[in-house]
Amino acid sequence: MSNSKQKRVFIYTRCSTEKQSVESQVHALKKYCDDRNIDNYEMFTDEGISGSKLSRPGLNRMMAAVENGEASMVVVFSFSRFARSTTHLLSALQKFKEKKVEFISLTENINTNSPMGLALFSILAALSQMEREIIA
Repeated sequence: MSNSKQKRVFIYTRCSTEKQSVESQVHALKKYCDDRNIDNYEMFTDEGISGSKLSRPGLNRMMAAVENGEASMVVVFSFSRFARSTTHLLSALQKFKEKKVEFISLTENINTNSPMGLALFSILAALSQMEREIIA
């Protein structure tokens, strides 16, 4: 990708089963962008794929684009839509930090651009992992 291209906001959505839909996530995420006059965004979606799977086609494409320096921000509906494992989550956050990509989760109202946001996000990720292990 040429450096002259403007970086984009990446939107990621996922649902676990084919009976579910990402429609409500898409609606909320588009509203977030509209409310902030963000029109330079790209959507990445995985439908019918568990969040516990590290390799997901939409997520893989998005992370490759992040690696290529194409993103300014990644926005998700909730962190559980993005990652179910603390290790996976923190690995992605480290990549975003390296590439200077802001990460926003609407449901948890978390923005990793702030020290408090990053700390809170790490705590919530650990609690989510613990809850998943208890349920399993």
